[in-house]
Amino acid sequence: MGHSHDVACCQTEAEEHLLKTAYDYILLDLAIPVAYKGRPDREYGRNLLHKIKGELGHSLTPVVVMTANDIDSYHLAVELLKEGAEDFVGKPFGEKHPLEKKIRTALEKHPARDACAEKSDPVTKSDRPCQPLREVFLDFYPDRVELSGHKLSGPANSTQTRKVLDLLKHKTLTADRKAYDGNYIGKHALGIHDNGQKAAADAVRQIREAAQRILKEKQHLECGGSDIITNRDKGYAFGPKIRVRDGGPDAEEAEKKKFTQKQIAALRELRRDRLLTRKMLGQRLNIRLDALDKEMGPLEQKGLVGRTGAGAAMRFELKLDPLAVGSPQNAMK
Repeated sequence: MGHSHDVACCQTEAEEHLLKTAYDYILLDLAIPVAYKGRPDREYGRNLLHKIKGELGHSLTPVVVMTANDIDSYHLAVELLKEGAEDFVGKPFGEKHPLEKKIRTALEKHPARDACAEKSDPVTKSDRPCQPLREVFLDFYPDRVELSGHKLSGPANSTQTRKVLDLLKHKTLTADRKAYDGNYIGKHALGIHDNGQKAAADAVRQIREAAQRILKEKQHLECGGSDIITNRDKGYAFGPKIRVRDGGPDAEEAEKKKFTQKQIAALRELRRDRLLTRKMLGQRLNIRLDALDKEMGPLEQKGLVGRTGAGAAMRFELKLDPLAVGSPQNAMK
């Protein structure tokens, strides 16, 4: 198909690629080994799928699962789709199992959307007048950066704009008063040790234009580029009306309510599926079942999570969502 690609022969190697590279799609063999020349097993592939959609930060990347086992099984298909797969295809590939068609369909449904990388188009006219810029949130996640709830940039380390955003985020959250000039950004964010000013200026310009476009089209807020990223005292920084959150509103609410990171992750998984077996939730969080029980205990005591069934069939169910922002807690009946 003419696509550039990386190949991983095991789960460990795949994780190394996924931690440093953003992809338009992922082909995942369900039966893979954990380490090089290890024994392949379907559970390792499923575990990697959970990590791709969770801690590895590729929740928006479509994953097409490949398998030669039980591909016609309805139950397997349902499980894979519930666990985050976009689609699955059998082996050997051919007319019955068309790999190329599956890839094209996934890309049509999930086109690359990085506002900073898009060309500037004329802003759509609206009868609603724009208001002056007010305080807006810039939320940082492993797989994206959102401005007022709209995607501004992609995964960490995926583009120059994301690297610059992460550097300015660090400056803001640590209250660093030192100005980050173009050469500093070029060296420490973009890896350009000589004359990095132009690359830094280009990245800043893309961020400003994309942010202005989002705020005007989506929020009906008017602002200048320097309102997004200032260039005072010969250094770049976020404007005074850009509020930065590391981890988004979930992290902010979690800090108020004093949840552990594993509890936050568990609540997010249950928010997505509402009902998960103990084993499946443990796999998604990558922790032992006894450790999972310790994390879930306080959530059950607070009435946020309930248990149904017993033994291997025991499931956790989300009763109240304490991480819901801007709306009342959701109750399951």
